[in-house]
Amino acid sequence: MTKVSLVKCSSYQPHEVRVAVKRSLDLLGGISAFVKPGQKVLLKPNLLSYHHPDKAVTTHPAFLEAVLELVKSAGGVPVVGDSPIGSARHIEEYWKVTGFQEVCRRQGAELVAFEKSGVYKKNLNGRNYHIARPVLDAEVMINLPKLKSHSLTLLTCAVKNMYGAVPGLKKSMYHREAPLPMEFSKLLLDIYTLARPQLNIIDAVIGMDGNGPSAGDPKPIGMIMAGADGVAIDCLAAHLMGMDPLKVPTNLLARKINLGETQLENIERLGDAIEVRNDFQWPSTWAYSLIPSFLARHMAKLFWIRPAIDPAKCVNCGACVESCPTSAISSGEPTPVFNYKLCINCLCCQEICPQQAVHPRRSLIAKMVR
Repeated sequence: MTKVSLVKCSSYQPHEVRVAVKRSLDLLGGISAFVKPGQKVLLKPNLLSYHHPDKAVTTHPAFLEAVLELVKSAGGVPVVGDSPIGSARHIEEYWKVTGFQEVCRRQGAELVAFEKSGVYKKNLNGRNYHIARPVLDAEVMINLPKLKSHSLTLLTCAVKNMYGAVPGLKKSMYHREAPLPMEFSKLLLDIYTLARPQLNIIDAVIGMDGNGPSAGDPKPIGMIMAGADGVAIDCLAAHLMGMDPLKVPTNLLARKINLGETQLENIERLGDAIEVRNDFQWPSTWAYSLIPSFLARHMAKLFWIRPAIDPAKCVNCGACVESCPTSAISSGEPTPVFNYKLCINCLCCQEICPQQAVHPRRSLIAKMVR
């Protein structure tokens, strides 16, 4: 059976996190089951955007440090890298604000910017992908997601976190090519397959619910998950947060193509007993992710979910303008302006906004479905 460990962890106090992370891996055979002496190990956290750790948008630095220590104890050579949207010119600021820079300095780990590292071109299922060189050059890939809701894909956890393996503007291009949830989820599964993480360790100490992945609310969950099968982890995570796992598009499509384990009865849970929650708030857009692509296109005039800006929160920093994959946002006063004829509703602007000023606005019919 596919094994997933579940370990309770109530805070980011360094000692508690170290103990919990180590136990989550000991239940799977220990870090030495995944990392051998001398191996180059890439740690891929969620470095979504420019937010302090307390906002629960990014993988917590205490969590990252605990994994770095274990990798080093096994004799591995750790490297930390990611490619957040809009970071090409400001990546050092992202590292500093999220706490990653200080952690890597203490642990002697290199921080790599995927935008500056080159790519390998790979083809899968008839589509060409650009994968950052550090991802495929690593002998071991460890995926370190944050468990959060997601306004487009419903859940962001193990599979979705691998989207960061695509550097820079290529992510925007893929959003243009696959704007609908089901289309985009197929793409995510391809990238997850190409990035081939050998180990996934989930920061679910404090996750995010509501309109995640950046505009939601920090949600104390109090657990760490770990396992080799990211699809199984995503299915179990959705279940534990009170959602049918197959309502998450990536999980549903993974079952159809037989990628990973999607049946809960075939997942062996190791460690602590974690009860299913009934208080996890899913995005206001969640019903949109379930609509098949061919129907979504025909219903677009009546059933739509669009980004909008709260002028009380917006500081007109221009991050959304820079990150929009279709140039649907232009500079304006007092806030940027949307051209909805160009907007593909990918909600990248919501993800990147450091002020949480972008929120989804729904048509009347979309509100009725909700």
